[in-house]
Amino acid sequence: MLVPWHRALAVLVDRLRIDPRLAGVAVYSGAVDPELAGLESIQFSGIQEAAEWRQLGTSALEASATVTGLVWVTRHGEAENAIRSARQRADELRQCITEALWDDPTLGGAVQAAWIDGASYDQGVSADGARACRVTFTVRMTAWIRR
Repeated sequence: MLVPWHRALAVLVDRLRIDPRLAGVAVYSGAVDPELAGLESIQFSGIQEAAEWRQLGTSALEASATVTGLVWVTRHGEAENAIRSARQRADELRQCITEALWDDPTLGGAVQAAWIDGASYDQGVSADGARACRVTFTVRMTAWIRR
């Protein structure tokens, strides 16, 4: 039995890495220290599989998983325009993720469906004094797992 979550995440990360709107954005399938990830990054961390499985006949199960991700954007400066710029760019990066899932919600056939499900925004100052915006979000996936 092959659990498809890692393959689906790899497809999503690979698609984001070739998106020209994300040139210069560090995209990782695992968490990294935001201070080491550059001025802009997209990171995916934990995968939590649902505890309940629904059997689809004798040879398949329906399962779901949630992947936690974050968008990290910093802008130098202390003025209001620096944090506004960071928030705007964070929204643009999140939109790129949403569009990648809209364009192919099956992530190359790895899952039945994948979509962004909620987000939270945190703002502050990075270690080097830049204004920072972090958007934490979840990607939910469903799949039929076959024998």
